[in-house]
Amino acid sequence: MKLDISIRHFGKINTASLKLRPFTVIAGPNSSGKSFATKALYSFFNAVNKDHLAIGFFDSCNEIIMAIPSLSPFLPKFSQAERVAFEDFSFQLNMLETIKADSFERLSFMAQVTKYALLKKEIHALSVTLDTLVSVADNDALMKGLLANVEPHISELKKIVENPTEYLFSAISNSFANALKDNFQISNLADLKNYRSAADDLAQFDFAQLGSVTLKKAALTVALNPDSFAEFRQFNTIVYLESPVYWKMAAALQSVRQDKRQLSMYGWQKINYLTGVPRYVYDLLDQLSHKRKISHPIGLDQDTINAAIGGEIKLSESGDFYFQEHGYADGVGLHSTALGITNLGLISLLLKRGVLGEGSCLFIDEPEAHLHPSWQKVMVEALFELSTKGVNIIIASHSIDMMKCIENIMEREQDNLDLDAHFGINQLSADGNSVNMSDNVFKRIAAIKEDLGQSFYEMFVDSAWLG
Repeated sequence: MKLDISIRHFGKINTASLKLRPFTVIAGPNSSGKSFATKALYSFFNAVNKDHLAIGFFDSCNEIIMAIPSLSPFLPKFSQAERVAFEDFSFQLNMLETIKADSFERLSFMAQVTKYALLKKEIHALSVTLDTLVSVADNDALMKGLLANVEPHISELKKIVENPTEYLFSAISNSFANALKDNFQISNLADLKNYRSAADDLAQFDFAQLGSVTLKKAALTVALNPDSFAEFRQFNTIVYLESPVYWKMAAALQSVRQDKRQLSMYGWQKINYLTGVPRYVYDLLDQLSHKRKISHPIGLDQDTINAAIGGEIKLSESGDFYFQEHGYADGVGLHSTALGITNLGLISLLLKRGVLGEGSCLFIDEPEAHLHPSWQKVMVEALFELSTKGVNIIIASHSIDMMKCIENIMEREQDNLDLDAHFGINQLSADGNSVNMSDNVFKRIAAIKEDLGQSFYEMFVDSAWLG
């Protein structure tokens, strides 16, 4: 991964220029905007990494195909004209099923546009046939109602085949907007604008020649270069790790989500209320619930992590997380396990279940949380090794110990790696601005260490003066 991004007036960030590389660090004091950057980028990458054209097309096809059984009971009552129209409709739906069998996955954007353009004639014919069915069913309110439920899905198909670029940008905008609301747990996107910025300042993500995303009040506008989609869609999986506390409460969080679904199902609550739990937590729970086939093992020695924590985090058949300590037959629930073990052990679990692999992107907010300095070194070494094996690492940190570990790795690897190409070292100030933007990665990380070590220096001076 090699992306240079400018972020302005977003959350705690005023103006930030970030270099995203295979191993990316965003460092700074508390409330500098580090987490705003990582959560926003996670939300954006997730939104743009989805194949919205294929999802929209096949979902609409499924809804139309599922309507056929509901129309079948009317067959004995059909007139000759109705029968002909219904048979035409069924034939055209069968053609759509054949189209579905031809996978659109991982096609380039332009290849998708070409394929969808070839379907204009079929979708138009389906729309005309639906109009015919509606006209001949004029005397049957129930049948007209069933056909009315089909019409929005045909309209969706028409939008996709007639203007796929416009449809895609709209879908990305909606997906990104909803992801921001869910991951920041806010009701209004306008709340994400930097409160210190001027009224006419726009919150913006600028990806240089790849495009931009602009937030004006509560309206989100995506303007991406179609040729850039390959750059944004390079990730096989995208993972966001934050507080290990969430994993101690995994069963309770799943219950909260299930309650929300049930309330929505029975019409007692609207489905769009905020639960208080960021979406990225549920995203990862969903990914961990499936054990993937691993075609090409990533080659990271998980034993190093497991040896450090004295065991291994596992997932039971019933979906419960537990810690299996070396030498003991019985596991211990994460609610009785140290937070540091959870924080470090999750990396091993993600690898074992195939969630992390070549082409993945892993965000970690404060990976140092609850870790002894010696375990911080284990964490950094593991993340660096992953970054050399095709996993894109983006961490937000204010740990001077972690910065020293990263500096040591850069010194050790400077003859083996192009450090500028592999490491993106970024520093934010307390007021949300990029600082110390030297071209030299060693100077950048030295500046971060100096800033993070300032409080220790001041305490040392105070103790010397008191002595």
